[in-house]
Amino acid sequence: MDVIVIGCGASGVAALRKLHDAGLKVLGLEAEDRIGGRIRTVQFGESCLDIGAAWCHGEKDNVVFELANPLGLLGRPDNPDNKWFVLSNGDLVEEGRAETLIDALNQEVGKAEKKNKKSISECVRAAADTNATLKKEPQLSKYFVEWFEKNSHVGGQTDPREGKSLRGLEECWGCEGEFMLNWKGRGYKTILDVLLNKYPDPAKEIPVKILLKKEVDSIKWRTSQPGHESGNPLVHVKCKDGSLYAAKSVIVTVSVGVLKERHNQLFDPPLPPEKTVAINSLQLCVLDKIYIEFTKPWWPKSPANFTLLWRDEDKAGFSADERWVTEIPSLITVEHQPNLLLAWIYGTGAQEMERRSSEQVKAGIEKLMAILKRRFEVTPVKDVIRSQWAANPFARGAYSYRSVMTEEEAGDAVALSEPLYRRDGFPVVCFGGEATSHRRHSAVHGAVEAGFREADRLIAILKK
Repeated sequence: MDVIVIGCGASGVAALRKLHDAGLKVLGLEAEDRIGGRIRTVQFGESCLDIGAAWCHGEKDNVVFELANPLGLLGRPDNPDNKWFVLSNGDLVEEGRAETLIDALNQEVGKAEKKNKKSISECVRAAADTNATLKKEPQLSKYFVEWFEKNSHVGGQTDPREGKSLRGLEECWGCEGEFMLNWKGRGYKTILDVLLNKYPDPAKEIPVKILLKKEVDSIKWRTSQPGHESGNPLVHVKCKDGSLYAAKSVIVTVSVGVLKERHNQLFDPPLPPEKTVAINSLQLCVLDKIYIEFTKPWWPKSPANFTLLWRDEDKAGFSADERWVTEIPSLITVEHQPNLLLAWIYGTGAQEMERRSSEQVKAGIEKLMAILKRRFEVTPVKDVIRSQWAANPFARGAYSYRSVMTEEEAGDAVALSEPLYRRDGFPVVCFGGEATSHRRHSAVHGAVEAGFREADRLIAILKK
């Protein structure tokens, strides 16, 4: 075997495609019973739902856009977006008034010095006391600061050092163009079909071998297989089911959350210090979705966007088991699903939601709807479908980001992406996945880019 790819999400599948096209002998090992990783598309009615990644974010220098757009796979959102700003007592905040406060917060973050060790949260909380616009309405501004933190998933809820750093806003580059390109009801899994050459013609799928339910237990990267020259050692991969595999090199594409939990047991010998610093200091955002199905749509116009602003006195009306509901910052409509709203929730609130049963989640959403019923003719909740990325042992979260700890300890995605080399300079263990993308971590296009990068690295060396 030339290369084993560990983890067959977007990054792993991208690496497999490029390695296969170069004529190398490759194998994919995937711990789950499906490929895709944090891309998870499920059938719902006549269309699909994306439990994980859902939109292609941007166009310029976006490898997903470059792969999908020529095939006519991407759709643009309907505009304009109809917005309602709802206080937790049911009162509405006038849109112009709300937008003025949001603009003030965005401006404060935009003009803040980025080359330091400060967090986004620190910046917006300070703005409430220093920005002239925010100071004019201190109580309402407080609600918007809390909403901004939830909506931007700023992190640091339990440890401020785990909060998103201001520097990360410069180090992670966005892609110009439409940010919310949808898949026309097919779901993000379509990019996997494109990478495997199943789309547009399934008969042309590449014959690359991917084994499912193959959770890797150990990676021995400085051993030699008997009968091979000592100068040409193989990497040995052992799975929890006892199966063994060997290759000239491996590409590890598992999430940084999995690496945090398991790198000490996974790699033999252990990883070098600069690698563990990157793993420990980069963070994984826990971001979950709750799709709410109604008997019929009730929002006045579509597409719709509801911003939820939580007052302390209204939060008190939720029990300890229900308090996660008050962490929901917004509700939006879902393309190609007319009866659905999507609720976002992140961080500790998301983790609490994940611990509740489906029945408890539905009951919590119905209590949330009781607030909206004070202003809207809300129809009954039929069902809820939610993600549970923190509880997933093969994910532990949704996307990676630079934290205050990253800046303090000088870790970054570049260090995480650096291979482990043999003494002769051959890269025996390479690292892919979105967290290793130098400038586009946190997105699927960063994951695909990283998979291509590591495949190109090995192709160049192995083809010599």
